[in-house]
Amino acid sequence: MEYCGGVSEQPRKARRRPNFAAFLISGGLVGLLIGFFVSVFGPAGVSYDASTTAGFLGLIFAALGALVGGIIAVLLDARS
Repeated sequence: MEYCGGVSEQPRKARRRPNFAAFLISGGLVGLLIGFFVSVFGPAGVSYDASTTAGFLGLIFAALGALVGGIIAVLLDARS
């Protein structure tokens, strides 16, 4: 049996959206690691102990990393 039909479908370009949760979590983890490295290798403070400094800087940098990850995801979403 031979196919005789003439159905022509134009291939559609699939729009891939970035996974926002993945960008936010990845940015937060990278920021957390950077915060820990800054607290370990940075100048020693006399008023706080090392664990307090590591926790504080880890949280600050994690929030900044999540913010940067979210901005990157929004820019990638707007581009496509």
